[in-house]
Amino acid sequence: MQLLFTSVPPQLVSLAIGLLLLIVAVGPATAQSDVGDVYCGTGVETGIGIVFGAVAGLGLPATGLYVGRAGLSYMRAGGNPEKKNQAKEKLVMSGIGFGIIVLALISPELIDKVGSQMGFGFSDCVKPF
Repeated sequence: MQLLFTSVPPQLVSLAIGLLLLIVAVGPATAQSDVGDVYCGTGVETGIGIVFGAVAGLGLPATGLYVGRAGLSYMRAGGNPEKKNQAKEKLVMSGIGFGIIVLALISPELIDKVGSQMGFGFSDCVKPF
C-alpha cells in the first residue's frame, strides 16, 4: 500500500482534490438559470447597489475635480516644460481614472449582454443599474 502512494506526484494529488472540491462546490450552482439567483433578497444584493452607487456618486465628481485641477495647472505652467509635463501626466492619469470608473460601471451590463448570447446571464438582483 505504501508503494502505491509514493509513485503518485503530490501535484497530481493536489489537482485531483481541487477538482473534486470544485465539482462538489459548484454542483448546486449549475442548476441555476441565472448567475446570482442565490443572492436575491440578501445583504449581497443591497451591497452591490451601495457599492455601485458610491462609485458613481463619488468617483465621477472626484474625477471631474482632478481633471479640472490638472487642466488648470497645465494652463498655469506657462513656458516651463517641466511643469507642463507634470500637468500632462496628471491629466493622463485623471483620464485613465475616469476610464476605469466608467468601465466599472458598464462592465456588468456588457458581461450580461455577452453572456446572454452564450446561454447564461446575470440575475436581476445582482445587476447594479
